[in-house]
Amino acid sequence: MFALERREKIYDYILRNGNVTVLELSKKLEVSEVTIRKDLSFLEKKGLIDRTFGGAMVKSPIIKEQNYLEKEKYMINEKNLVGQKAAGFVKPSSTIILDAGTTIMELAKNIVNIEDLKVITTDLKIALFLSDFSNIEVTLIGGKVSVKSKECIGVETCNIVEKYNADACFLCCDAFDGNGNFMTTSIEKMYLKHTFMEISEKSFMLATSDKYGKKSMIKVTTAHKLTGIIIDKQSPKLIKDFDKIDVDNCVFV
Repeated sequence: MFALERREKIYDYILRNGNVTVLELSKKLEVSEVTIRKDLSFLEKKGLIDRTFGGAMVKSPIIKEQNYLEKEKYMINEKNLVGQKAAGFVKPSSTIILDAGTTIMELAKNIVNIEDLKVITTDLKIALFLSDFSNIEVTLIGGKVSVKSKECIGVETCNIVEKYNADACFLCCDAFDGNGNFMTTSIEKMYLKHTFMEISEKSFMLATSDKYGKKSMIKVTTAHKLTGIIIDKQSPKLIKDFDKIDVDNCVFV
């Protein structure tokens, strides 16, 4: 069993039971207690759980994953502005990765006229939308389909993505804070976004200001590790806070 799969099982088990012991998890998953302790330490560092004496208990995230249809209704104009700006970083005859999400979909809508473009994505809706344009070669990376986000995620998906190289990846997040930490709702999504970044020469984060000041399960990356960040300028506090932490790779639109 891969570490990712095991940690997902551990977290799901803790969610269902509230708290568990190391011995209990060791017997259930048939791995050593040392391995379980390492897994619990990993989950604790990601902010998913709290360690207890001999075990762990769940720490509920503030932001949970929303249904795709729900997210489509909010910040429509802002998402379009972010998508338009991000499209300016997409060059003809390049290979790009598009993360899943409604803001990334707005980017997809703004790149349909770029010639000889190769797009790699795990988002079912984005792949279907871009497949209508003969100037764009679309590669849909398969795997386990998320009912809520309409994307493929999981170990198999990451393994396939690792085989590619890209000029740039365009990511989304579920929450971000004043320290420039960008977060998502699951370990699987975090691993996938990390893989996108690893195989891409440049990495861009697209976000809307309604996600600012919130927290989600897992930290994906920090502002300083990204090539660029594109956010709408509806929040003066956000702009002020990012100025304090000297984020010079952020564009507000």
